[in-house]
Amino acid sequence: MSSPSSPEPLRLSSAELFSPQVESYLEEQAVLSRAMPEVVPRPFLIRVLYSSYFYLSLASGLGALVGWMILEPFFDDKEAAREGFQVANLLLFPVVLGSIGLFLGAAEGIMCRNLQRAAISAAVGLGVGFAGGLVALIVASIMFIVVRVMIVNMFPKDVHEDGMPTGMALLMLMMGRASAWAVAAIPAGIGQGIALRERKVALNGLLGGVLGGLLGGIVFDPISVAFTGADGEAWLSRGIGFTIIGLMVGFFVGIVEQWTKTAWLLMKAGPLAGKQFVIFRNPMVLGSSPKADVYLFKDEAIEPRHALIHDRGGRFEIEDMDSADGTYVNGIPVKKQILKAGDQIVLGKTVLEFALREA
Repeated sequence: MSSPSSPEPLRLSSAELFSPQVESYLEEQAVLSRAMPEVVPRPFLIRVLYSSYFYLSLASGLGALVGWMILEPFFDDKEAAREGFQVANLLLFPVVLGSIGLFLGAAEGIMCRNLQRAAISAAVGLGVGFAGGLVALIVASIMFIVVRVMIVNMFPKDVHEDGMPTGMALLMLMMGRASAWAVAAIPAGIGQGIALRERKVALNGLLGGVLGGLLGGIVFDPISVAFTGADGEAWLSRGIGFTIIGLMVGFFVGIVEQWTKTAWLLMKAGPLAGKQFVIFRNPMVLGSSPKADVYLFKDEAIEPRHALIHDRGGRFEIEDMDSADGTYVNGIPVKKQILKAGDQIVLGKTVLEFALREA
């Protein structure tokens, strides 16, 4: 049996070797190899850490815990049992919500290594949370008083002598407290949207705050029943309850962002590889300036305003801002280009994958 013949070698004449077509091909290959940095798959843990629902819930829970630590020295459960009122109750919503707003506002900027954005959003979150907490205190107090009156009139047998409800009274108290926290948590959720002056981000925070406050508030009373000491001391139950409310607010702010996002960028290579950037502004600025919506740092090839992403009625277009190094889509330098799901955008050494939710 004869061995298969080897393929004929490719032969180019000197004229062909130095022809414009060959030179153009070689230049294109050079562009492609330079424009596509190596993409290393990120571990599952890194992807979780960069998930907004994870770090926002962590930040919000920490904020609630700090708020509780500030307030707890002013609580006196024995005095409350005698007089039924404490000054600390007046500060509960403003301090806890202000602290949640502070940490929640700072979280995104810290994750993006953008300290300027973190500081501004944190300050606005603190102010909005505290001021909104004062307003929410009035609304929530009225709601809670109404629920208390209904419990006493409808289920008097389910309220113990020490004031601890059981049965239907406990269930109604849980619903009342959950409703109060659903209203109260709104200011904590909307701070970042106000800081960024973005309606969509604020609406996500509003809905996330309502859902988080509702679900976090509904478990507050069962926690109180489980962790209040025999001597009536409730410091532990308050600490756990406030922290869970904070966790739920941050978690649902992140979840709502994922539910409502239309288009986003996933960093495949770069200093924040694994991080997702939701396209919430039109146009969205990509660049090395801390004022950019997608802050791309540690890359000298990226300019302060390197590229923009425009929302053209549901079709997204990237535009290079006359950058020296250029903007590449799937390895091809572009000035303007309509993006498709899966497109690889390269700026300097950073690779961003464009993703689009199917209608």
